[in-house]
Amino acid sequence: MNVRYLLAASLLVTCAVQAQDARPQARQELPYADCLRTDQINEWNVIDDRTLTVRNGPNRFLVKTTVACPRMDLGGGVHFRASESDKAIGGMRICGGINEQIVRRDDPPCQIQSVEKIDEKTFDHLKKKAKRSGSGAEPNGMVH
Repeated sequence: MNVRYLLAASLLVTCAVQAQDARPQARQELPYADCLRTDQINEWNVIDDRTLTVRNGPNRFLVKTTVACPRMDLGGGVHFRASESDKAIGGMRICGGINEQIVRRDDPPCQIQSVEKIDEKTFDHLKKKAKRSGSGAEPNGMVH
């Protein structure tokens, strides 16, 4: 019976150590002037269920969600919901902050994990792997 207690105690210690190592990563929010302008999307590419690239003018962005977000282009185009703090400043931007979302027509929204600027070479490389793509001619942008 003592072996059971020893085994249970070692299991608890192992879980506690692993929980300490699993610290959440801090968000790296873009400066407001560098954020993704959702009202100026020229091109977008769904790379996989958690990854999207977006271009507006000369700026290119990599957007990742916290969980799988299948059909993120449901309803034609890609649609975003800004955080309340971004709405207070100007609204039509996604910066990688808390509570920013990709909104889908008949599905729940997907939380955005990160938004980062990428160079043209990286954008073009990821574009080749895209499952679906679209342009600025579609109804992209911000929803309220």
